[in-house]
Amino acid sequence: MVYFYQTRHIKQELFLQAKKVDYSFIEGRIRPFSKTDSRLFEHVIDLLNQKLTDFRVVMLDVYDTSKHDIFHYVSEPDFPAVSKAKKDWENVFSLVDDKEFHFIEFKDDLYLRIFSPRYHDQTLLGFMDFMVKVDPNILNRLEKIRSIALIITISTILTMTLVLYPLTYNFYRKLQGISRELRESNLHTILALGNAIAKRDSDTDEHNYRVTYYSLCLAEHVKMSPGAIRTLVKGAFLHDVGKIGIRDDILLKHDKLTDEEFKEMQTHVELGEQIVKDIRWLTDAREVILSHHERYDGSGYPSGTAGDQIPPAARIFAVVDVFDALTSQRPYKQAFSYEDAIKMLFKEAQRFDPKILNAFLEISEMLYNETAPAGKMELIKRLEVKLLHYFEN
Repeated sequence: MVYFYQTRHIKQELFLQAKKVDYSFIEGRIRPFSKTDSRLFEHVIDLLNQKLTDFRVVMLDVYDTSKHDIFHYVSEPDFPAVSKAKKDWENVFSLVDDKEFHFIEFKDDLYLRIFSPRYHDQTLLGFMDFMVKVDPNILNRLEKIRSIALIITISTILTMTLVLYPLTYNFYRKLQGISRELRESNLHTILALGNAIAKRDSDTDEHNYRVTYYSLCLAEHVKMSPGAIRTLVKGAFLHDVGKIGIRDDILLKHDKLTDEEFKEMQTHVELGEQIVKDIRWLTDAREVILSHHERYDGSGYPSGTAGDQIPPAARIFAVVDVFDALTSQRPYKQAFSYEDAIKMLFKEAQRFDPKILNAFLEISEMLYNETAPAGKMELIKRLEVKLLHYFEN
């Protein structure tokens, strides 16, 4: 920016010098230009060459008030720079609405072209268009000044970089550390909250680790995006967070729930959604919390949403949640074998997205065999390895 500003400033100064001399030649003139003024214009050329020591006139065109060409001068026949200028601006009068001077670089030379209307007391006298060649000494000074400006600018940037880089780098490292600690804190919070709810629900916290691990593996298998997987992980850990608002005599009941009790139990999804909706980092987890009991055939709750209207993360979680419930031992039931659990999934296949269910069946036996015998610490270790990939960036 400094380099280009300096260049523009120098060119502006050159223009003002040329224009000041140029305007001095028509001082006191009160009548419009005409063809009878040829001697005047020739005199103008002589004076320009005398007074403009840093320039040499190579072209002068004069037009009357009707924009007719009434005088033409060029220092050399078919002067290449003049030909280029004429070609670049075939309609010279368009320059009046643009800007009245232009610098033209031709080979190693620099030319200044000035075109503007001439007035006397707001009366139009005509138009003058002249081009001068800038003296090489001026070009040398111009390049020297620009080079100095560029060197100073680069030196300033390098100096500031050397001073600020260590500070910026240290600040960035600290910011990374704070960000990492915040992510870890958020993850530990949802782990603790999810596990607390699981324990209150006559379950073990291993359920949360298993369904999250199953969900994550299935999401990777169907090539879900990293952002969607983060949403799924948070929702998986907190899927039953709303059960904190369900009465113990219903939540911990071993017998079959009455219709009224079951309706109250169903409210846990809406309670969970209310709990996390104002927590910015958990807003997206509402997809799983609110919709993990919806069924693909529309027979689920709380809204009876069906098909692809159910969020993808909730459709994935619905499959693994049911599978883990079937293969886990609870106070009111024994664990199903893998084969029996798969049969139950087939029997209730209308509840699930068929593509998701088929994808789960492709990896379910492998997942079950490596996860079912694993203890809590082994589950945590496996899950942490996968979570680092999605929550460390």
